[in-house]
Amino acid sequence: KDFQARHNNELADILGNFINRTMTFVHKYFDGKTPALGKLDELDRELLERLSAAPEKLGRYIDRFQFKNYVREFMDVARFANKYFNDKEPWKTRKSDPESCATTIHLCLQTAAKLSVWGEPLIPFTARKIWQMLNLNEPFRWEAETVRLPEGHALNPAIILFKKIEDDAIQAEIDRLQKALTGSGHAQEEQPPETELIDIETFAKVDLRVAEIVAAEKIKKTDKLLKLKIKLGDRERQLVAGVAQHYQPQELIGRKIIVVANLKPAVLRGEKSEGMLLAAKDGDRLSLLTVSEDVPSGSKIS
Repeated sequence: KDFQARHNNELADILGNFINRTMTFVHKYFDGKTPALGKLDELDRELLERLSAAPEKLGRYIDRFQFKNYVREFMDVARFANKYFNDKEPWKTRKSDPESCATTIHLCLQTAAKLSVWGEPLIPFTARKIWQMLNLNEPFRWEAETVRLPEGHALNPAIILFKKIEDDAIQAEIDRLQKALTGSGHAQEEQPPETELIDIETFAKVDLRVAEIVAAEKIKKTDKLLKLKIKLGDRERQLVAGVAQHYQPQELIGRKIIVVANLKPAVLRGEKSEGMLLAAKDGDRLSLLTVSEDVPSGSKIS
């Protein structure tokens, strides 16, 4: 029931509602394109201040593993955005003050773009749906200030992000769990596998390579991330890895590691990451995967 309430009252009624009403309005009254930003009033500036302050707060929470605080701050921004839409009443200013209406929708679209970035660690699939609706093709960037929709930017059609979970669906799940706890029925048969199975063709798409770390340094304003320069055969790439609490930069130089070489680039804390290293984790311990013999960098793992 708590899950149902959180889903319906927060994700659907706050975040989903804000994105949907913004996208629906812009398609209905602005030809599906980002309207111009006009003169700002006090409420506009208050929204921009909230958006400006959020990255530092959210970054600090996630660096300290304070995930509840992260969720709370993220939803507070979405809640304020929803209230901003209500208070600005664009359905009225569309006729009485078109410039103010355009500014409201412009800022709502910029807010949606930022929420898609900040929501990616929490609800990655939903964040990507928002990204697609906004017709943004660049990799996700944590520094959401770099995400800006220009005037006239064409948007994709609106889609529903969250459907309300009805009582009968929740009750069916409660009944299934109660049967599993009491041992009645065929609980073992009903349990899904721990991990989703993939076929050999899917696995073959992952390009695993041996890489040599040639440089390493800490990233400012975070105690979790290191910036690594790696050698893949005759090519060099940059990785951002969350291993700073387990390894000092100097002890990594010269190490052979295993990386996913065909991962789409991403930007973390302003640094481009062109791949992902592999590591084993047991509780608080973390160990980088490597090779037991001196295999040349760039060698394919099969």
